[in-house]
Amino acid sequence: MVAALNKLTRLGVGVSPWLVIAGLLYVGLFVKPEPVGSTVIPTAIEARDRFYGLVNPEPQVLWAVAADGKIVRSDDAGQSWQVQDSGTNVHLQDIAAWDSQKAIIVGNTGVAMYTENGGQSWWQADAPRNDVVNKLLDVKVFANGEAWAVGSFGTIIVSHDYGKSWKYALEPDDYILNEITERKDGALVAVGEFGTILLSEDRGQSWKNIPSTVESSLMTVDFVDAQTGIAAGLDGILLKTSDGGHSWQRIGNQFANLPEAKAAPGVPNASSWQDVTTEHIFTLRWHPLQERWYGAGSKGLWLKADADGSNWRAGRLAPKDLSWHTSIALTDNGVIYTGRNIGRWDGTRWQVYQSR
Repeated sequence: MVAALNKLTRLGVGVSPWLVIAGLLYVGLFVKPEPVGSTVIPTAIEARDRFYGLVNPEPQVLWAVAADGKIVRSDDAGQSWQVQDSGTNVHLQDIAAWDSQKAIIVGNTGVAMYTENGGQSWWQADAPRNDVVNKLLDVKVFANGEAWAVGSFGTIIVSHDYGKSWKYALEPDDYILNEITERKDGALVAVGEFGTILLSEDRGQSWKNIPSTVESSLMTVDFVDAQTGIAAGLDGILLKTSDGGHSWQRIGNQFANLPEAKAAPGVPNASSWQDVTTEHIFTLRWHPLQERWYGAGSKGLWLKADADGSNWRAGRLAPKDLSWHTSIALTDNGVIYTGRNIGRWDGTRWQVYQSR
């Protein structure tokens, strides 16, 4: 219609203003523009992303969760990534998986979700919430569909049906629990705020509050076997147990201040790094195949140690990359770090993953 009006005008034929208005209304309401050029699709990993949780259930499969409800997955060991629809915009704090199809996610506002089809669909789980603060920070999965999650207000919840339904395993309390793990004999250990350490040797039926002798927040804990474990946290705190978590001793760290830390082999200008603050350790994992501890923390911190935790090495992933990392996955050919960015470190080279 617009073309016809233009043609009449060019021929000098008078056109009523009302006819022009009617034609423009018709175009606006009924004529749909054809797409021009290619559609701009946001990349899976963006510079503004903040990732909190990571899991590597199979050699080629990586899953990561982030702020604002973002979930990304790679099926080729990080070479390419796809965004999955979470159905929420709350911050997602952690993810755990039984395999490439079954996984669960926890996050802020007490959100808990599960998938049974590799993340093509994520469903909200039936998880309890208190009347004060609801924030789930860590989740672990075990055999036969069992899962444990911890978070704010002393929350410990458990699921026995692959994350579909949950119940309290301990009455809420006025502190934050940051991580829960399993000893090799099946006992459970949780750590958190104010140096809190909880131990259960009857699969959550009862819990012991273990003195830790530190007041800093403990962020992470893992075990070599049923007796030897290490917990770590803010201000470079490192604690070791040799009796299954019944008692803990402070162990020294040589990386509290950067000038005392050793740089990653091959990283240039290590001697120019300056840092007068203590380091925060956010995650620590035992690698059974390599028989070594690996960890990550603030400002690009990497660390590793032998089995008994007596010989620690630490440094920066890269001189100009001071990103924090809160989760790691251990693979045969390196450690994958997740936090302010996602990347792989093989002991000498730091490679940040980019969307392709």
